[in-house]
Amino acid sequence: MSLAEERMIVRVPASTANLGSGFDSIGIALQLYLTLEVEKAEKTHFVWKGKDLEGLEISEEDNLILQAILRLYSLCNQNPPQLRIEVSSEIPLTRGLGSSASAYVGGLVIANELLGHPFTIEELLWLATEEEGHPDNVGASLLGGVVMASVDWDQKKVVYHKQSFPIQWKWIAAIPSYTLSTALARNLLPEQYPKQDAIYNLSRYGMLVSSLMTGNRAGMKMGLQDALHQPYRSQLIPGFEELLRRQDELNMIGFVISGAGPTVLGLMEEVEDHEQVVNEMRNVMTIAGHTVEVFPLAVDQEGFSVQRVAVRT
Repeated sequence: MSLAEERMIVRVPASTANLGSGFDSIGIALQLYLTLEVEKAEKTHFVWKGKDLEGLEISEEDNLILQAILRLYSLCNQNPPQLRIEVSSEIPLTRGLGSSASAYVGGLVIANELLGHPFTIEELLWLATEEEGHPDNVGASLLGGVVMASVDWDQKKVVYHKQSFPIQWKWIAAIPSYTLSTALARNLLPEQYPKQDAIYNLSRYGMLVSSLMTGNRAGMKMGLQDALHQPYRSQLIPGFEELLRRQDELNMIGFVISGAGPTVLGLMEEVEDHEQVVNEMRNVMTIAGHTVEVFPLAVDQEGFSVQRVAVRT
């Protein structure tokens, strides 16, 4: 693709991962988007737009969009063109909604488009997984919907299954104004787990996968239960334990920590009124000095998109 007479707009959805018992293996794309507008330039530079990005100063080494572009061009033994990339995002940073995954996926998509699609989606998924260390967020951002994935590190490939999210359920997102480091959240997890915790999650993982396929409410309720990561991370997210205790009172299918947190997602029936749940999640999770934004958040079923727009002369 040439940018001589057109610019490219790449849109990548947010994602939630570590879905209950599906730690590091199941991701769901969500309708919050990273948007990248790409044009030719005399020198590559980034323009950051939006409340979380305005005035952002980031080094080349930490710029995941740029690093993804450079990686694909390096694999093709080519030098990347000079680009102006305008970045705007609805995805809050370091809140457990896959902002880093969407950035890296966005860079891969830009480079693959400009190079003429030398890489398949499966190859892009592997490259993104290799960078992130797990396939759940990047798989959802690339493919949309629900992505269940397993990594074969020796063969350098990701085996995955993508499907639509059950239409009878909806998510309610509670996004606190405070951030939470993924590294900190990961460091809280033990190196080894008791046998009974592994069995607990394995039994619930089967229910989670089958219920995502069949829309079984009782199975999904059990599948969202977890013993491997949420009990350790809940201490960093005030109000989460209370929401778990009150999920039956609120007629919820369940509550989960999104990614490493601090965002919490509640799952409920689509036909039910969500106002009480929104108010309760806000009240329970609000702490001194911080606010919590709570709203229904739909699933993105399509994954990334690319649009080409003629450049006005």
